[in-house]
Amino acid sequence: MISQEPLLAQTKDTLIAPVVTETKHKLTLKPTTDFDQRFSFIDKEGVNIWGYRVGVVVNDVYKTGIGGYFLEQETAGIRKDADGIPYNQLKKRLYYGTIYYEPFLFRRKRWEMSMVFELGYGKALLDSTNKIRGTVLHKTLNQVFVPAGMGYSVNFIIPDMRGLHFLTYIGLNGMIGLRKAVFESDLKYNFDGWYWSIGTAIFIDKIFSDIKYGRYRNSKPR
Repeated sequence: MISQEPLLAQTKDTLIAPVVTETKHKLTLKPTTDFDQRFSFIDKEGVNIWGYRVGVVVNDVYKTGIGGYFLEQETAGIRKDADGIPYNQLKKRLYYGTIYYEPFLFRRKRWEMSMVFELGYGKALLDSTNKIRGTVLHKTLNQVFVPAGMGYSVNFIIPDMRGLHFLTYIGLNGMIGLRKAVFESDLKYNFDGWYWSIGTAIFIDKIFSDIKYGRYRNSKPR
């Protein structure tokens, strides 16, 4: 009778434990910045909201960062005195900062689309001047408000024409959204409403990607 013990011992010695590998998702950050001029209506009057945003593109999936905006609007009454100065004048100013989160919906070679979510904090200032019986009354109100917003943004990227690769860093941006003051003091500014924006865009994140992977060196005239 042949013993089975050596065979069993050999089988145990040849067992190999499975190798467990862990994959770690590498975090990639690329800078992004852009002018953010918005057009809108407040009290049925066209206004420009000027702004600038600075942030990062995280893993080519979403943008996040901070923005700063200001608006100045001046209205005057119809009645004027002998010197042509209106009896009633009102100057409105808004100054506010925001944090934003902008996930990409699509990213294609020549265009990309994203959603924009914003929440901020700022000050609303109203300067009123009234002329009553030759006396000028001046009053200034300064109060806090908290703006929020949501919108859609589309970027169109200029193609690489005749090997001019730097053109792909430039494009056009369009945006449409809805803004709302989620908190405001007794001072009512009528901030709620729609806004839209059309302007140029510079894709700094694409510049950093090309520098990292050396694409700018390999671009040759066609």
